[in-house]
Parts: sequence; structure tokens; C-alpha cells
Amino acid sequence: MKKLLLAFLISFNLSAQTIPQDKMLHFSGCYIVSASTTTLASYYLPKKKAFWVGVSVGTAVGLGKEIWDIKHGNPELGDLGADVIGSFLGSFTVVIRF
Repeated sequence: MKKLLLAFLISFNLSAQTIPQDKMLHFSGCYIVSASTTTLASYYLPKKKAFWVGVSVGTAVGLGKEIWDIKHGNPELGDLGADVIGSFLGSFTVVIRF
């Protein structure tokens, strides 16, 4: 599983030149939020619940940003997709570590 994740991250890094910077920022921000949240939650909750708490918090932060963009920026569905993917991978990375 770790080799599969490593292969994915390497291929993702190589394709980063074709992914817009805005999407990479959304992905990275939610990755960090969900990984941090999952790490903290794993001290108090079982692994599976900690995973879903991390994904939920990361996705909620991304969704909040998109709701804020409705009045103050340019909301995009692709940004929300990058948020969700970043949230899942951030939590997944922490869960396979423990």
C-alpha cells in the first residue's frame, strides 16, 4: 500500500506542471488541515473515526472557502474537487502511518 501511495505521489508531482496553481493550493491546504486533524483525532478516537473526522474538517474548510468565494471571489467546482481529494489523501497518509 505504501508503494502504491508513493507511486501516486510521484506521478502526481510529475503532472503538477499541467495542474493549475490554484488547484494545487486548494489540494495542499486541505491536505495539511486533514492530516493535522487526523493526527490529533487519532490520539482520542479509533483509526477509522479519526480518518473521517480529518476528511470532514478538511472538506469543511474547503467548502467554507468556496462559500466565501460566492460573494468575494470566483467559486469553482474544480476547487472543491481539489479540496476533497486533498482531504482524503491527507487523512489517508496519516492513517496508514499509525
